[in-house]
Amino acid sequence: MNNKKLAIVSDQVCGGIGGAESILFCATELFPEAPVYTTIYNPEIIPEQYKYIKFKPSLIQDLPFAKKHYKAYFPLMPLAMELLNLQEYDLIFSSHHSVAKGIIPRPDAAHVSYCHSPARYIWDLFWTYSDLNGFNNFKRVLVALISQYIRMWDVTSAQRVDFYLANSRYTASRIKKFYGRESYVLHPPVDTNKFSYEGEDDYYFMLGRLVAYKGYELAVDAFNASGKRLIIAGNGPEYIKLKAKAHKNVELLGRVSNEDVIKYMNNCKGFIFPGKEDFGIVMAEAQSAGKPVIAFNKGGACDIVINNETGILFEEQTLESLNEAIVKTENTNWNKNFIIEHAKKFDKDLFKSRLDFILSNLLTCHENDREEFFRQYAKSI
Repeated sequence: MNNKKLAIVSDQVCGGIGGAESILFCATELFPEAPVYTTIYNPEIIPEQYKYIKFKPSLIQDLPFAKKHYKAYFPLMPLAMELLNLQEYDLIFSSHHSVAKGIIPRPDAAHVSYCHSPARYIWDLFWTYSDLNGFNNFKRVLVALISQYIRMWDVTSAQRVDFYLANSRYTASRIKKFYGRESYVLHPPVDTNKFSYEGEDDYYFMLGRLVAYKGYELAVDAFNASGKRLIIAGNGPEYIKLKAKAHKNVELLGRVSNEDVIKYMNNCKGFIFPGKEDFGIVMAEAQSAGKPVIAFNKGGACDIVINNETGILFEEQTLESLNEAIVKTENTNWNKNFIIEHAKKFDKDLFKSRLDFILSNLLTCHENDREEFFRQYAKSI
């Protein structure tokens, strides 16, 4: 490392293991000696193979019920992040979807931020989240006031980052819109060996947390109308509502084992993704099983799905548009080997090699050469 020091920064590591944590874990695999600074972390959710990580949490860690009710401390997180002292580090890598990019680096240090998304709940999905949480007028005003303060901090702290890595072209456009910054797309790591093609049974598959913005209700309505079979694996606040609405051809399994997830994915006719996500790792996972993905033509799906070759991208979030795409899927002769090969461009090992190349070079190159390095990197991918 040329005696230069690297620190990793992550948003809270409390609510479960997801896409943000996968970036964190990849970074620690590459640089196991690097400490991980975060607002709050829960040791109980850290997988056994990552128990070696040296977490350095903020002052929120010791506040009452922080690990369980961490969302209540969100207004305090910008300050907590700024109070983390990282002045000894030459390179800082942050995995950001909330406040992680807001650390204060040394003036000559390099800060690379992997942005999963500018915080959706204070920007373009502010109204959606308010509706989903059922806020009354008083809570709406209170949350709006807090969000206004955090938006100002979010834009200000965005200027402390030297280089942004975005998980998709969609996220890159949001970084440009809300932060006024350019970014380089580096797709997140996908375990492309988890799934494999086994066959094609007479059902479509969905997988994930059952929340309103992910489009599960649209899928249930569409399959209710068509009578085709749909299996949905996952739990969440929409489960009861969806279960009550679903006809007999639509099965909601709730939380299922990893073995069952693999079985359903490996044997489905296709994977349904009617929501708009910043990336959507599960779509790449479905393609690694050789399955065509039927997805809404917005967000990360545009990076993952090659229309008419690895799936169908439909244009409107209506049951008619979705069902037309499903009919088109059934009338297409899919090349499962091509779909599987396409999924490999999102493989975890490829992500790690590119991230290692970026961080290792920034640890060794001169401060004045950093921008030129990224220009050359952008040309090479």
